[in-house]
Amino acid sequence: MTTAIGVFDKEEGVLEAIKRFQAARTNRHNLRIVLKNKESAPLLVSDSSIPIEEVYEIREAQEVNQSGTITPLSAAPFAAGSGYTAGSTGLNGGPTGIAAGAVKLDNEPDTKDVLHDIGIEDKFIEPCKEAIDQGYYLLVADTDNEAAAGALLLQSGAYKVLY
Repeated sequence: MTTAIGVFDKEEGVLEAIKRFQAARTNRHNLRIVLKNKESAPLLVSDSSIPIEEVYEIREAQEVNQSGTITPLSAAPFAAGSGYTAGSTGLNGGPTGIAAGAVKLDNEPDTKDVLHDIGIEDKFIEPCKEAIDQGYYLLVADTDNEAAAGALLLQSGAYKVLY
């Protein structure tokens, strides 16, 4: 399987692409949405049956907690409606923390780290990071027909498709 990533500036475009993928049924595909946070995408969170990966929430879950350990990625939420709450108890009993201030510790995850950890290919990490940081929505399609997936993403309103 190959990957095509649609970069959307509107939630409605992502929903349209999902509908088109589901209607196509001629190719195998796995879809997932990657976005900055669920607050920026109320339509996707409420209407989508596709897994949603929230970069900022995953970053928070991975940050160093007060006991000095890093919460593993497996504890991070990967779908809409997950029960993770910032400040909740971490795996080692201490509360998870949110980094404050402009200082980034070497062991703090950044958007690139999260994208890598959720399986985004290295060649897509920089453009995906830029899109996420600018508030765009990503629809990641793992598919057996990259060209057809790209065309479908563009027809649905993606302003850019990464192959």
